[in-house]
Amino acid sequence: MDRSFFSNPLNQILLLFIITQGLGLACGLLLLSASAVNPDVQYISIAPTGQADDPLNAFVFIGYVLFGAAVAILAIRFIKRKFAFRLLEFAMLGGSVSVVFLALLNGILHMDFWAALGLAGTGGLAFAVLKFFVPQLKNTAAVLSSAGVAALFGFSLGFWPAVLFVLGLSLYDYIAVFKTRHMLQLAQHLGEKDLSFTITAESKTDEKEKPPLRAPGSVQSPGPNAASRPTVSRSSSAPAASFSTAPPAPIDRLDLGSGDLAVPAMLAVSTSTIAGPLGALAVAVGTTVSLYFTLHFVTEKRVALPALPPICLGGLGALLLFLLARALFGF
Repeated sequence: MDRSFFSNPLNQILLLFIITQGLGLACGLLLLSASAVNPDVQYISIAPTGQADDPLNAFVFIGYVLFGAAVAILAIRFIKRKFAFRLLEFAMLGGSVSVVFLALLNGILHMDFWAALGLAGTGGLAFAVLKFFVPQLKNTAAVLSSAGVAALFGFSLGFWPAVLFVLGLSLYDYIAVFKTRHMLQLAQHLGEKDLSFTITAESKTDEKEKPPLRAPGSVQSPGPNAASRPTVSRSSSAPAASFSTAPPAPIDRLDLGSGDLAVPAMLAVSTSTIAGPLGALAVAVGTTVSLYFTLHFVTEKRVALPALPPICLGGLGALLLFLLARALFGF
């Protein structure tokens, strides 16, 4: 494949998204399969009511998200030390990455569940320590942690509670971007700290080979979910009413939040409980295609959009088409 393909930040983000969807879906299916033969696996379920199909689970999780967002906003306003955010990242990685290890150890290597749980916890902790001292592992950490979160939530929630959760998160994403705009503030702040709450893609073009900017200003999209929210910074020397028919300057960096990675994969995992692995795969394909068009639109138009609604809408649309095709052709 042409090396220029991977020099495009959009393609880099898309590739990392695909890897996350595949890993998260695989781990989720392994957990569901293991729980069918070993009731002990249900020990890791995080369903608040203890029943995967209880719709109340979705509302409880939405409440957790709103509370977490409020805490995050207060934290970025009053906590100036990066170390505090790195500790939060450490705790998040230790738990979420261990889910990936657990699914692989128990589901593929068929290790005893409790032994696998202990070893997975140790592995997750070790990876969190490694990331703490090797910040360059940001994207790897974001992919692994997002896959772990997706597998755990998809395993814990039935299909309809998962759909309710997705709808609630999509509504929140819309309000946080277009109304309160605090998501943009979070994106900017966390993007500057370069933590694994996002995946980051940067142009691979050598500085000497980069074409000159053809329009005043440069484009960047920092922070969680920010791949769908590019912001334009204008040069102070540029005239306020300057117009140009030249194409916009290429984007040098894109960021996509871990939530935009994990939630679609969670939806795919939960879909498998009603439509099987093929239905789950249809959701993963639909979210990937939708992400591509979303990224293409926002990078061309330089507009701010919440990423989660179109991504998950694409996944649900693909599921509907799959169910219709299965009803018509009987596969």
